[in-house]
Order: sequence, then structure tokens, then C-alpha cells
Amino acid sequence: MKKRLFEIIDFVLKDDNIIVQIVDNNYTDNSIVVPVDQFTQYLKRHDKLHFEANDMSTGQLLTRVYILTFQNYWDEMEREYREEDLYDFIIVTCFDFTKAIDNIILQQKLTQYLW
Repeated sequence: MKKRLFEIIDFVLKDDNIIVQIVDNNYTDNSIVVPVDQFTQYLKRHDKLHFEANDMSTGQLLTRVYILTFQNYWDEMEREYREEDLYDFIIVTCFDFTKAIDNIILQQKLTQYLW
């Protein structure tokens, strides 16, 4: 299991947004609102709405390509896959690493001051 920068507590689809609750961290707020249209664009860019299925019913190998709508994706994908995609989306679009850097600098200054 890879080490994550944050843990997702829960997420829910509400109207045109996905509300994601995450554990306290140094990078962003604990509640993140992800617009469905932006998340859908992310999924399309990374081919997360496309999948292939092989069919041998005719005696020949046929590969069919299916394209999911966002609603199909949300309804049919297992929770762990949706959570992984949300995690990746949040890392790419919502994280502010300067907040973590500022905390590191502050800790160093406090340490220097105490010595």
C-alpha cells in the first residue's frame, strides 16, 4: 500500500458537486467541493470513462469499447475506484504545497529561536 498525503473520510454526490471530507493535513481544507464537470473532464483526460470488454460468444475474439457517462461511472464503479480517482484529482487540482512549506519554515524558525 502506498503512503498517501491524506486520507478521504467520506464523499457524497450532491447536485452538481462532490463533497469530499478528508483528515486534517498540511495541504488543504478538510472539506473539498469538487465540481462534477471538472471531475468529469479529469476522468475523460485520463481515459477513466473508457473500458474494453472481450467477447468470444461468436467464436471470434471481439473487443468492444464502452464509454461511460459520469452518472454511469458514479453508479457502477466500486467505491474504492471512485475514491482513488478523487484522491488523484484532489492532489492535482486542490493541493497547495506552499501551506506545508510555510509550516516547515515556521517550525525551523521556532527551533532556531529556542536554541
